[in-house]
Amino acid sequence: MKKILIVDDDSINCLLAKHALAAEYQAITVNSGPEALAFLESEMPDLILMDIEMPEMDGKEVVRRIKACEKWNMIPIVFLTADSSPITEADCLQCGADDFITKPFVPDVMRSRVARILESHELRKDLEQELEEKTIKSLTDALTGLNNRDFLEKELKLWLSEGKGGTLFMTDLDNFKSMNDTYGHMVGDAVLQNFADTLKHYAEEGDILCRLGGDEFVAFFKNLQDKEAVAQKAADVIKLFATKMGAMGYGGIVSVSIGAKITDGSETFEQLYSDADDTLYFVKENGKNAYHIWSAEGMGAGTVLEQIDTEADLDDIHRMISDSQEEKKGAFDVDYDEFKTIYDFAMRSVSRNNKNVQTLLFTLNEDAKVSADISRDEVMEILKDTVVSTLRSVDTGTKYSASQYIVLLMDTDVENGKAVAERVVDKFCRIEKVIQSGIKVIYDIQPLKAE
Repeated sequence: MKKILIVDDDSINCLLAKHALAAEYQAITVNSGPEALAFLESEMPDLILMDIEMPEMDGKEVVRRIKACEKWNMIPIVFLTADSSPITEADCLQCGADDFITKPFVPDVMRSRVARILESHELRKDLEQELEEKTIKSLTDALTGLNNRDFLEKELKLWLSEGKGGTLFMTDLDNFKSMNDTYGHMVGDAVLQNFADTLKHYAEEGDILCRLGGDEFVAFFKNLQDKEAVAQKAADVIKLFATKMGAMGYGGIVSVSIGAKITDGSETFEQLYSDADDTLYFVKENGKNAYHIWSAEGMGAGTVLEQIDTEADLDDIHRMISDSQEEKKGAFDVDYDEFKTIYDFAMRSVSRNNKNVQTLLFTLNEDAKVSADISRDEVMEILKDTVVSTLRSVDTGTKYSASQYIVLLMDTDVENGKAVAERVVDKFCRIEKVIQSGIKVIYDIQPLKAE
């Protein structure tokens, strides 16, 4: 039952109004403006019937105070007055009242006016809520629940315009595309949600968290300006995300790179965003799975990345490659960009775990004449098929040039790697089309070492 507050210094008017409304509403009466304001401190009525002429504080002053309070200003108010002149009506509406009822009032008219105003007020609240939900939805990423770039720009520009500082994190998930392609979009979506949860874990109330799209995220931590604290938060984000990936059973496959920029609030949104983005690009180009904080000195030679070690090792690479092979036998043949990703990851893993990985490069001799029956591209395809069918499913390779094929041999020392290479060469040279072409293949093997 909706609650109506009746404010009138005349007890008879209060009694009549309460009686007129009692069947449909819970009616409460007070006899002065101060009593009305005191009542509002503890209870929130759905509508107020306010007498204009009252001693101590008239109805217009009470309404002005109510409308000035953010907590109360949406309560609909109807004036009760014996003056029906247009000037009085205008004054009532100008004060912020929704309507007025002349005294002596007719009960049916009062009930009708109250019902109409309450219905109109409910409709307005519903429309405002619907608009707010649509606005929130338009500024929110459906998958992660984080905001989008439009929200970031709007909120951060406002924050900076007030001269307030903080730290912007531009983040990117390393090797996400490869994992998404290998394990499917459901796993990829879970990874994105896990990273969103990681950012939420380290965010304070009021911080801005956004997904720009794909695997790119932005976080602005308000009032965070201490460099050591920024470094610690970046390290914590990287480590917690690695832990979450391990719990999913995909430890070490996808990591996170962070470019951070600390601001005192004196720069524009565009400059802050650009500097943080440049810093992220620097991290991505220099090892990934790390963070770096922008500095005025730039990011030239000698700049050190704040590298973060996670639980990743070569076993994760083995599993990723083996799982993607499904029923196929032999080495994992990938395109060059994917190979670079695995190569970079293997190099970091070798440094942490002291495992043996060999790089094996096969090269076709350039002086041989290719017969009319076979082209050099066909010979390269034969070489690739020979390598793939001879090696294990945990090894991976790619076409390096028009006459070269490179392989990563996992958990293999140099001597065993040479034996593998000899088997490939022997098998290749026994193929009839290769014999006819006169092409030979040589190899070079080198241990993979961290730079």
